[in-house]
Amino acid sequence: MKWEFRQQDAVSCLTLPGWNQLGVVTAFTTRDGGYSTGAYKSLNMGLHVGDDRELVIANREIVCRSLGFELQQMVCCEQIHGNGVVVVEKHHAGRGSADLSDALLGYDAMVTDCPGVFLTEFYADCIPVYFFDPVKRVIGLAHSGWKGTALRIAEATLNVMRDRFHCLSDDIRVFIGPGIGPECFAVDDNRRNQVERLFTFHDQIIYSYNENRYVWDLHLSNRLILQQSGIPEDNIISCHICTACNPEMFFSYRKTGGHTGRMAAVLGLLD
Repeated sequence: MKWEFRQQDAVSCLTLPGWNQLGVVTAFTTRDGGYSTGAYKSLNMGLHVGDDRELVIANREIVCRSLGFELQQMVCCEQIHGNGVVVVEKHHAGRGSADLSDALLGYDAMVTDCPGVFLTEFYADCIPVYFFDPVKRVIGLAHSGWKGTALRIAEATLNVMRDRFHCLSDDIRVFIGPGIGPECFAVDDNRRNQVERLFTFHDQIIYSYNENRYVWDLHLSNRLILQQSGIPEDNIISCHICTACNPEMFFSYRKTGGHTGRMAAVLGLLD
């Protein structure tokens, strides 16, 4: 598995060519190619950040067109920094695509085996985790910020894929997308102590960086959670690009103090 950047209709996004060849649309957008201005310049995909709604809808339509589907096929969840996982059905198509209040409430991860619905979540430092079982033709998308990581949302998503769709761990492929890197995610003593209580592998994911500053590696945390949950190491690929280190390419909540736009993670099965 390899990832690469692709330019299509002025939209630049990260994609997984190997998954695309197997009939799966994959994308993680950058901040370039849209209509938004100011702090949201230019491809802001988030309806909840204070940007002009019509511009956000136009941005979403650009991305949908570039990936080959319609806005009404997009499905979004509320993203409350929890570990709830919803199974998406055909009738959910369009939920949250043009109206924030219509998103699937109470969830941070979505799983489906339905072609033609495109799971979409929004990011500005949190970690997107993409799942694909090419045997059962099941996909999943999980929003794993530090709270979701602490709650093991990646494991919760796997459990739904295995329990509901009978996916086998050896068949599931996982991509851990761009997000805040450890060099930009410093934590205080309380958070460090929490991590040490939660994870047996804490010494690998939280450590001293630049003298007395402790940092937390969310990418590695999710990888180790997945491996502990039974996913073979060779089935996992990570993109270690730090969103906070690359403000010209990505929106970053931490870099800007919260006033910024959102990238979109998109995952969908083709017919």
